[in-house]
Amino acid sequence: KNLKFMGDPDKKIGIFSFNIKDVHFFDLGLLLDVKGIAVRTGHHCTQPLMDKFGIEGSVRISLAVYNTIEEIDYFVETLKNIINK
Repeated sequence: KNLKFMGDPDKKIGIFSFNIKDVHFFDLGLLLDVKGIAVRTGHHCTQPLMDKFGIEGSVRISLAVYNTIEEIDYFVETLKNIINK
């Protein structure tokens, strides 16, 4: 309930932008980085669009054929731990 996806995640393949309630996107990026998870934070070259919708920025994770199920599970568990703190 604290996770907010940008757009419809059911219609996305491999790239997901999101925010966590009450966690700044830069802070979230740093917390994930400490756990060895690389994400992008900020406007993702869409600042005018984000301004229009009142979005300060977001976190974006990109998945591809080289990512393993274990890596994705690790990301999800790490994100859950961050949310629960």
